[in-house]
Amino acid sequence: MLACDVEFVGLPSVDKFAVEYALSLCAKSSTQKGHTIDSDQQYLLTLDLKIPEAKCGEAWDHESAKAQYRTGNLSKKEYGYIVANIDLGLAVVNECSPNRVAGGI
Repeated sequence: MLACDVEFVGLPSVDKFAVEYALSLCAKSSTQKGHTIDSDQQYLLTLDLKIPEAKCGEAWDHESAKAQYRTGNLSKKEYGYIVANIDLGLAVVNECSPNRVAGGI
């Protein structure tokens, strides 16, 4: 049994991914604390929750995520995961350097 309660209201085709993201985080946290989850919820432990990075020096917010989704730069899944990440207070500034060469410092 998984003891998490989440709800997102917006675009149903995207909200299901936001819920999936939040439930996966909850399941992973619960099992790390020694709890078990039902066999039909085990898939939540294997989900890759990586999201595309925000622009250098910025954090994802609803406006930037929606703009990237509307222009086709984010899939429904990526957008849903980003929405959940924002709503859960996990969005952080991308501390990259725009002048950094790949593989360099």
